This record gives sequence, structure tokens and C-alpha cells, in this order.
Amino acid sequence: MRVSLRLAKQELASLFYSPIAWFILVIFTVQFGIAFTGKMDMYVSYKNLGYNTFNLTDYIFTNGQTPGLLLTVQSQLYLFIPLITMGLISREISSGSIKLLQSSPISVAEIVFGKYMGIMAYALLLILLLLAYVLTASFFIPNFEMSWMLSGILGIFLLLSAYAAIGLFLSSLTAYQVVAALSTLAVLTFLHYIGTLWQDIDFVRHITYFLSVSGKADSMIYGLIRSKDIVYFLVVIVLFLGLTMLKLQSGRESKSFAVHATRYILLIAVCIGVGYISALPKFTGYIDTTSQKIRTLHPISQEVVKNLKEPLEITTYVNLLDKDYNVGAKKQRNNDLSRFEQYQRFHPELKMNYVYYYDTTDNKSLFGNKINAGQDLQSVAKNVAESQKLDLDDFLSPKEIRQQINLKEEGNRFVRVMKSGNKKTWLRLYNDFFKHPGEPNIVAAIKLLEEGPSRIAFVTGNDLRSIKDNSDRGYRNSTSEKTARNTLVNNGFEPVSVDLTKSDIPKGIDALVIADPRSSFTPEELAKIKAYIDNGGNLLVTVEAEFQEYLRPILDPLGISFLKGTVAQTNDGMAANIVYSYYTDDAGILGPDSKSKGNDSTFKVVMLGAGGMECKPAGDFKAIPLLVTNTSKSWLKAKKIETDSLRTVFNAAEGDQLIPVHTAWALNRKIDGKEQKIAVISDADFISNLELSTFRKTNGNKNTQFYNGLFNWFSSGKYPVVIPAKDPVDNDITLTTKGVAWLKVFYLYALPAAILIGGILLLFFRRRK
Repeated sequence: MRVSLRLAKQELASLFYSPIAWFILVIFTVQFGIAFTGKMDMYVSYKNLGYNTFNLTDYIFTNGQTPGLLLTVQSQLYLFIPLITMGLISREISSGSIKLLQSSPISVAEIVFGKYMGIMAYALLLILLLLAYVLTASFFIPNFEMSWMLSGILGIFLLLSAYAAIGLFLSSLTAYQVVAALSTLAVLTFLHYIGTLWQDIDFVRHITYFLSVSGKADSMIYGLIRSKDIVYFLVVIVLFLGLTMLKLQSGRESKSFAVHATRYILLIAVCIGVGYISALPKFTGYIDTTSQKIRTLHPISQEVVKNLKEPLEITTYVNLLDKDYNVGAKKQRNNDLSRFEQYQRFHPELKMNYVYYYDTTDNKSLFGNKINAGQDLQSVAKNVAESQKLDLDDFLSPKEIRQQINLKEEGNRFVRVMKSGNKKTWLRLYNDFFKHPGEPNIVAAIKLLEEGPSRIAFVTGNDLRSIKDNSDRGYRNSTSEKTARNTLVNNGFEPVSVDLTKSDIPKGIDALVIADPRSSFTPEELAKIKAYIDNGGNLLVTVEAEFQEYLRPILDPLGISFLKGTVAQTNDGMAANIVYSYYTDDAGILGPDSKSKGNDSTFKVVMLGAGGMECKPAGDFKAIPLLVTNTSKSWLKAKKIETDSLRTVFNAAEGDQLIPVHTAWALNRKIDGKEQKIAVISDADFISNLELSTFRKTNGNKNTQFYNGLFNWFSSGKYPVVIPAKDPVDNDITLTTKGVAWLKVFYLYALPAAILIGGILLLFFRRRK
């Protein structure tokens, strides 16, 4: 080790006796100093302009969209390495001093380790520069994510170490430093981009993914340290240092080609084997370095995943003719697998399968264009396969896929089937900005496999709102629409329809829903509903005030009645019958997200033509107000509301009342040791297809949250799975505009100038000496 340290010291000295080392330090400092100070300047400007700043550590250093400083360094680091590794051994070869080293009593391992430690000592200077940026930011950002940033710097250091080992080996192959530099650049570039090549070939994809160094440090930069990433970098380092030792050792020995080849093959095989085993899910360890543990499933999710008694198998069905085909294309396989790594972390038995086929689907842009219009299905599939350079024989035909599974009800869209034991459920893509299911959707699907769904029965007939109705007043978008993220069917529920004139209320349901009848129930229907309530069944009633008479046989015995008139509200650019209701202090029974936020406009339930209700609970029921209006903007209008908001004003002489109006009530009681839950909403449109598709949902509308809260209450917290938000804590920056100017002076001028002057002076005195 002493010999290696002495060689490392000499190697480091030789580096600084060359202008290249100083040149790289200056370029590195200026290039990334510009990026760092630019980020700090941007967020100081945002704050000065009154904009909210949040999650600053991420946005400055690791955000993938901006991109962050550490990601920028990672993407450009391979351009610096060839210049500092090109002369490590090639210089010795060209000068002939390598023969002296080989003939000396110094071992090959000591030579290689000495060279490598020397270059890594220089690499530490680059890491110190990055650490300086991190420390500077931590001084001006309260609650800075220091452990996260140290994880990212560790990733950069390991990546730099791997690059240096590769450069050292390539330097041992030639006597020409320029050739060593160019070959190192070529190899690093190849390893940087090989992960994007031949991704549609299964066998090759696994090899190229393992060989690719691109993205291997991403996980650490994003705050999650994985043992398989650390082992990967160590394997790469050991592999190339070992190859370098074997290359130098071959100059000392006179062995046959077979012996040398065996050594190389054995070393490579051992390294690949170690890398493969370390990447297996059951051998992979994780450390989440973020303060809010945002790179780890929430404890609620962890518990659900761990509770699976049978191995989880996810089969993804990918239709070549589907508009979302590229999501599941073979070339995107590694990206798709990564979406489920966090679940595999807590359930290592997770298995992923993929089935490719072609069949009819809703893709008008494909089937309706001038090339494919009028062609049969196979011809369209052949055109698509040829355009994407795919072999149609790799895809199951419509007949073959239909023999395996019926995907007709899913529209032959991209879909996954999750299976555990003999239970199955669907996991879908959604027609929204994020497209992929989030943690609540996936965890709900996993929970459903173990505990079964929560069944909700919707009464049909009497022009009631239907879960299958796709018209404006229907409830499909909130209940059974498969492409909607927050719909019941995608969150652990099984919505069913029940016609009380033909069948009884199903047993084992978590709630019965009666939504806005437009005609009277028959005595037989009312008897079934009354018996259901008397036996402790949960009930949700949504009603329009003008049709309340049809529900009086149900609501009157409960003690719920309507006030005279309709709620009106002063709105800019909207009709006066569009009103905002807010959570009451008691609404917390629906979940933590439903607790009162006062009159915060970002937490409102938007209603159309809502009526006012009062509740005098009958029997042993307890009344709980859920929603109430704000008297500063709304009032109870005695006369019919004109839709023109300019004509609707408060008029006490006409009987208008400026009072807080309750628009949603809940009732509960204990019956036979079980809590009975009833909710009545004085607006049936708040979850209609029209309301959920209008612009109002982007204007602070919490209708879906309120609706989900109701069913979370009915199912006793079972569904939907509520994952509390993990809010960032580094949301402020104390740096001033003047401070930014001083940062730029230091990092863009003073520090690079000091490095440059130090290099010039050292080289000058070195030359004189």
C-alpha cells in the first residue's frame, strides 16, 4: 500500500504539472458555476416577483425537466475523463518507463492501484467543487435536503470512479495519448448510449441495459440509494482495473494465448455474475435519503403490499393498433418495469409478463386516415408493423388473443391484469395528463386482490342517475368509466345497478345510492328501501331541490327537510345558481383531506342549483353537517333563480335569507354493533358527467375528493386508498438579488481566476526549476 500511495502522489503531481488538469478545473468550475448561479438567480427572481417557491433542492439540483445541476453534471461528465486518463499508462509505454516498472519488484496491482488512486485524488477535487455548490445552497435554503444531495454526489463520484477505471484500462492499450483519449471518449460515449440500442430484442435488451452506464446514478441523484447500483459501479471498477492488471501482467509473463484468454473470460464472468445476482430483487437493499421519504411507498402502501399472501403477477396486454402502444412497446420495456420497482421492493416475488397482439380498438387517427381507411384489420396491422420495423408474426392475431382472454370490454386498449392466487383485477391507463396509474390506484388494485372489492349498488328506474349513462346528467364518469383515474371502478369499488322492481337490494354491499329520482317509487320499492335502512344499511342520496317530493317518503323519517328556495351566489362570468360549498368542522369523518379549510377558495365543492337542508334527526341518529355555504358570496333565494347572474341579487323584501346554508348532511348511529352511515346531498349534479368535464373542475373544484371521501366513509376507510401528500419542506430561499451578484462574482470569476493563476504560477516555477 505504501508503494501505491507513493505512486499515487507522483501521478497526482504529474497531473498538476500539466496544463490540462488546470484547464479542466477551470472549465468545470465555470461551466457548472453558470448552471448553479443561474438556478439560484431564477428562484430569487421568482420570490421577488411574488411567486411561490417550493421543493427548491430538487428543482436546483435534481429535477429532470429543468434539468437540475447534478443531472447536468452526470450527462456531461464523460467528456472530461478522457483528457485526464489518457496519459496514465500510455505515457509510461511511449517513454519506455513501463519496462522499468514491470521489471521492478513492484507488483502489477500496486502499479494499477497507485495510478488509479492518483486520478481519483484529482477526481475528488471535482467532487469538492460540487459539494461547494451544495453547501452554498444549503446556507440560503432553510430545511435544505442535505442527505439527499450527499446521495446524489455519491452517485456522481461512483460514476466518475467507473469512468476513470475504464480510461485507465484503455490507456494501457496504446503508447499514444491522443489515441487513448479518443478511444476512451468513444467507449464512454458507446456505454452512455448503448442502453437505447436494440431495445426491441429481448435478449439483447438485458445485455445492453447492464452494460449501459447512463442512468445508473439517476436513482442516487433522485435520493434513493440502491445496493445494486453501488455493486454495479464497484463491479465496473474491479472489472477494468482487473483487465488493466491482466494486460500489464501479460508483459511480464510468457504464457500461451489460451491462458491469457481464460483469465480474461474468468474475470468478466465473475463480474457479470456478481452484478446479476446483486440486481435480483430479493438481494437489493434501499436507503431513501429524502426527508419526506418521497422515493419510498407510503407506509400504508407498504402494509398492503406486504400483506399479499400469494406471489403477485402482472400481465400487460399491448395492442399494436392502440394509440398507447408505445407505452408498452418492447423498446420501452425497461422504463415500464421501473414503474413497479417500488412495489417489487416490498414484494420481491412480483413477476411481470407482456403479451403483444393486434385487434380493433378506438384509434380514429389510425383507422380513419386515407391510407388505412377501408382496409381489413390485418392489412392495417401489417402497415403499422412495417412502419415501425416490427415483425407482425411477433403479435398474436385477434383469434389467438381472444382464445387467451376477453379484452373486448376493455376496448382492446393497453391494460394490465394483476393476479395473486386465483384472484384477478384490472389496472388501466387513464385519459389524463399523467396517464399511468398512481400509487393510490395500484395499491387499491393490490388490496382488492387480498380483501376483495367494496360493492356499491345504484338504484335504477324512475329516471335515476345511472352508472352507465354517458349523458350530461349521468354518473358514468364518476363510477364506471374505465379511463378515468378517480372513478369508483379504478379505486377498489365494484359499482352495480339494481332495479328494485325486479330484484331485492343485494346483500354484502357497503352502500346503496339513490340519485335524483324524477318519479315516485312504488310501495314495493319503498318497502325494500325502508327495510334496508331499518336493518342498518348505508345510504347515499343525491337530490335536486325541485324534485325533493319523490324522496320525502325516505328523507322525512330520517328528519331531513328542505328549506324554501335555492342557494344563489354572486359569480363573475358564471350563472348565479353555481354555488360553492365548503367543508364544515365535522366533515373530517370523511377523511383527513376533508377537514375544514374555512372559506379557502381552493377547497370547495361546486354545486349547480343546490337547495338548503335542515336536519332534525329521528330516533337515535346523530346529525353531522358536511358542507355549508359562505354568506359573504351566497344566500338563500326565495324565488326561482335567473341564470343571468347580472340580474340575480339579494333581495330581503322577496324573502331572501342571508344565512349559511347546509348543502350536505350525514347521519350515523349504532345498530346491532355496527355503525350505520347515511349521507344526503342537495345537488345531484356535483358528480355528473357534465360537472366533472367542465372548466369548473380546474378552478379549485374538490367534487371528486368529496365524493371519494363519502365512499371512503361508507367502506370504513377501505377504499379508495388515501395516500397522504408528502409536502416539500424546502420552500423558501433567503438569498437576495445582491447576494446572487456576489455568488456570480465568486463562482464565475474569482474562483476560476484563482485556479488559473495558481496553475500558471505552479507551471512557471516548475519550468524554472
